[in-house]
Amino acid sequence: AGEVGGSSVRVLLTGIGNQSASDAIRWGLTGATDLCISSGFAGGLRSDLCTAELLAARVVCRAGRELAVASDRQLFAAACEVGARPVDRFMTARHLVTSVDEKSVLSREADAIEMESYVILAEAARRGVRAVSVRAVSDSASASLPFDFDRMRDERGGIRMRSLLLELLRKPQQLGALLRLARDCRIAGKQLAEFLESYVQVLDASFDRSESAMAAAI
Repeated sequence: AGEVGGSSVRVLLTGIGNQSASDAIRWGLTGATDLCISSGFAGGLRSDLCTAELLAARVVCRAGRELAVASDRQLFAAACEVGARPVDRFMTARHLVTSVDEKSVLSREADAIEMESYVILAEAARRGVRAVSVRAVSDSASASLPFDFDRMRDERGGIRMRSLLLELLRKPQQLGALLRLARDCRIAGKQLAEFLESYVQVLDASFDRSESAMAAAI
């Protein structure tokens, strides 16, 4: 937790995936909360979305189900004013989308793919908390992931380094792709951090949160 202007900000690291995000957001929203920002990485599904580009979604849908939740209109507009590119839809998947072919199929349904935002925004909506989803593109529509990281996740949504190293020993030809992904994630993460710093300052200055000074950033 920390202070931005006159507001308290809580940052939760959810890890990767629906379940870890669900556990984190239920805990994170137990106290008085005014705003929730779901942020992190996403895979681009459209060819015009570049690595490290910042995206704000009007709606987040759940893969394979006719369920969707909208970002708060004012929070969405403020995100776009600060520099996020507006897109219509993020899709929250239960598993990592690793191949270009799978991304191509999903591009008919959404602009970007990730694994946490629907769970977070839906829980915020149930509690009457205004929320928005903003993501940085970690891998473009033309890039496949070097490994199936789903198999390496621990119960908290993190990557088991031992599992990653073992997979790399089995497929050493993927080292280059792994290093490129790590580089792209570092660049995307830096862009996202700079955006969030400015965005939270704008929200602190322009939104009336008279009942509580707590904002939750996921």
